[in-house]
Amino acid sequence: MKRCTLALLIIIAASRQTVTTNGNSCETIKIGANFYRRHLVATVDGYPTGLVVDPRTENMFFVLHKRNYTRGVHLLRHGALGVHELPISDDLTGQCIGVDVANNIIYIGTNQGLAVYDHAKGEIAVERPIGDDDVRKIFFDRSDGVMYITTGPQHEVFRFVNGSAAVKRFERVPKAYNFVLDSKGNAFYEYVDGRLYFFAADLFEPVQYKGLTRELKYILQLSNNDEAIVAVKGSLYRLTTTKIFPTKIGQLGFKITAMTFDQRNNIVVGTKGKIYRYKPVDNSDPCPPDDYFMSSI
Repeated sequence: MKRCTLALLIIIAASRQTVTTNGNSCETIKIGANFYRRHLVATVDGYPTGLVVDPRTENMFFVLHKRNYTRGVHLLRHGALGVHELPISDDLTGQCIGVDVANNIIYIGTNQGLAVYDHAKGEIAVERPIGDDDVRKIFFDRSDGVMYITTGPQHEVFRFVNGSAAVKRFERVPKAYNFVLDSKGNAFYEYVDGRLYFFAADLFEPVQYKGLTRELKYILQLSNNDEAIVAVKGSLYRLTTTKIFPTKIGQLGFKITAMTFDQRNNIVVGTKGKIYRYKPVDNSDPCPPDDYFMSSI
């Protein structure tokens, strides 16, 4: 056990470096081929999941699992000093969030259908929920803007049809805990057996990834470069359709509970008690000052 812990510390140390500019020093971490600097965004009472960023406002939405075993959809406005919970009807539970960038709509998946965030009122509108499904995950195909949802305890995947409220079962990936599609039509997903798979657009059946045990919890997202990235415990891996072994690209040193990518190519991650933003290092100014509204949190 001690040898494993020592090896992990060596890996983390090898991925970090300290740079100095204009007399200021800061620590950076290597993720993939680039170096990033970590900034604290917010402290939270619990751990966040389902993190998304609205590209129009840079507001962050996430489900916060609190220490008292309750959960709710929370909002961190860009520039704000703290998060606040978005109230919702007593008979509804917010379980996930999805951003329809093309139509400027933020959907809230609940145990009784899809609700919508009202930008003007700053609250969740639940008067007319879309459908009555137990929505567990929401995903938008970047190539055509079509929305997909996973529903119920079996995590069945459905595709919305022609911009309407009608849904059709997604036959290529019938069930999944996590699911993303890249611009080429390749599907990457965690099946309900707890294993990671890819279903390439030019294949007739899915292929299982090797090297990760199914007891792990996966967080799967598409990067701005159209790459499938999976977070496992404290590590980041890149998934492709040409290799059955995930490629490790980073070690953050803490358990990741949420992950997303914003429009500025930052990696935003959540962990117990905190939300961090990893910003790519600017070689001309590798140690910029912290954002003013983050430094006092």
